[in-house]
Amino acid sequence: MVKKKEISIGVIGAGYWGKNLIRNFSQTDSVKLSYICDSDQNKLTEYKKIYRHVNFTPSYLDIIQDKTVDAVAIALPVSKHFKYAREALNSGKHVLLEKPMTDNYKEAQELVKLAEKKGLILIIDHIWEYTEAIKKIKEIYNSKQLGKIHYIRADWHNLGLLQPDINVIWDLAPHLISTINSITKCKLKSVNATAQGCIRKEIPEFGRVQLNYSNGFKAYLSFGWLEPRKTRELTIVGSKKMLVYDMTNDVEPIKIYDKSVNLIKQKDIQSRIDYKSGDIVSPAIKNIEALSTLCSHFRDCIINKIKPITSGADGAKIIEALEAIDKSVDKNGVEVKL
Repeated sequence: MVKKKEISIGVIGAGYWGKNLIRNFSQTDSVKLSYICDSDQNKLTEYKKIYRHVNFTPSYLDIIQDKTVDAVAIALPVSKHFKYAREALNSGKHVLLEKPMTDNYKEAQELVKLAEKKGLILIIDHIWEYTEAIKKIKEIYNSKQLGKIHYIRADWHNLGLLQPDINVIWDLAPHLISTINSITKCKLKSVNATAQGCIRKEIPEFGRVQLNYSNGFKAYLSFGWLEPRKTRELTIVGSKKMLVYDMTNDVEPIKIYDKSVNLIKQKDIQSRIDYKSGDIVSPAIKNIEALSTLCSHFRDCIINKIKPITSGADGAKIIEALEAIDKSVDKNGVEVKL
């Protein structure tokens, strides 16, 4: 029986994603939300109306230097991730870091090594891996009911939000790469990628990525910030069945299609194409907020010294892939090995 312990946490960055971290940590058992930090005083004033027993500060150093704080959650622009995470780890605090964890692989590796040296938890907010839908997809994938996987295709498009410091691939690809790596357990070998900037030429709003894995398996990803419709789909094409995960569908997010295409060899060595089209099944998915699961997992990792599902080492692999993608984009889609 694990002895209960309350951990104290401070959230640095109270903006678009930070507000969700604040809400979830304030509702997580055995977690005390001790600080909310943001440079925008107007935001802090609004939060004071809701969270009356929390310390508010415009300076992250107040959190870093407070020895009663066990952990920090950082939801800032990616260019600030390394500095804030390094200072937090050096002060002996566990860190939850928004994705992408850093803007370069060297700094990502440094954070991983520092966390290991200090014996601290470094967890990356690859939120898709904590959804009930992805848990179900892993179960289906591992059951082999889809047959041999031909390929995975993913589309993530919507209108905005245009990020100020990273392009569409760096913003959205971490979700899909981490998820596909987790589902398949395959090692990413190389990438091919192209991208286009329309509004801001230097920061692409559209990109395509091909992930090439060591066992010959491939995944094809498409991203866009300028699309009129919101599309977030993951399709797994198997030799027996096919699966579609639609994140925008709250009622039936996962559908398994009993459809396939196969070649049947004839005696005269001619081959015939055989199409199968059967039922469509939609498994029940529990309605549990993924971020709530992540916050509870972060707490458990700290208290019980558990390795995170989305560890710093996992996050660093994503940064390595993103840097390779950048090189491929610069070379107009040439394959770049990791």
